[in-house]
Amino acid sequence: MEHTVLQSFLAVADCGSFSKAAERLFVSPTAVMKQINGLEEEVGVKLFSRTNRGLTLTEAGQAFYQDAVRLSEQIAQAFARARRIASAGEEAVRVGNSLLNPCKPLLDLWNGLAEKPDCAIRIVPFADTVESLERVYHTLGEDFDVMIGACDIAGYSDFLQILNCGVYRVCIGVPRRHPFARKACLTPGDLAGERLIMLREGMSATLDNVRRELRAGYPEIAIVDSPKYYDLDVFNRCEQEGALLLTLDAWKDVHPALCTIPVQPEYVIPCGILYPLHPAPQVKRFVEALRGGL
Repeated sequence: MEHTVLQSFLAVADCGSFSKAAERLFVSPTAVMKQINGLEEEVGVKLFSRTNRGLTLTEAGQAFYQDAVRLSEQIAQAFARARRIASAGEEAVRVGNSLLNPCKPLLDLWNGLAEKPDCAIRIVPFADTVESLERVYHTLGEDFDVMIGACDIAGYSDFLQILNCGVYRVCIGVPRRHPFARKACLTPGDLAGERLIMLREGMSATLDNVRRELRAGYPEIAIVDSPKYYDLDVFNRCEQEGALLLTLDAWKDVHPALCTIPVQPEYVIPCGILYPLHPAPQVKRFVEALRGGL
């Protein structure tokens, strides 16, 4: 069974139709239908029940689905291992990139250097989920070598190094339907009576100070803890619930239904280039070149 057929099966099972699965896979519905028919012939049982309302998994199909998910993950891990080995052989510097941790500022720094070592750059995407970020921070150097992001999170120095390169400004994310969306700036006094989502206590020294100031001076603000790290669900929750979000200017384009409004007085969080405790030689040269240009 080919990997593409496996991906088609999972897409049809998730979408419940050939046409929707085809849109996800960027192929024709006819091609998907042929793959599923061929798969059922190869397995020797019907995996889908076909009705006017769409496709549903048979009992055999449900069992096959669970195994297919595991097999697909194993194949993806095998691909990733092969790419890591190939990248190591090419001495490429692998730069992590996500919506909340975009690599453009890092590469702008690199491209602006007058002198830098000859080095191949490979962009590696990763997901903005709590689970993914937890793994990224603890295993930097496995899937990719460097990334740029906020570097005021407790415990970072235990498993990675940081090259400070600037600051992010703390802002308030406001749903566009909220009256505050028309304001050019917000003060803590403006937030009285509002629900403010912010990073939970103990994760950031800077934000812990902000929390203490808000609690002491503005007890009317209802502070709501986010998960350990911000993910896209936090931004969605803010928009859906009409709550406010303590955010950063670097995230102003993350959610189109939220406005990012500056705060007075100004609070800043250091940002930096994150890299492994024991970087590969090409990564060390990359970071040292950036250090010399700051």
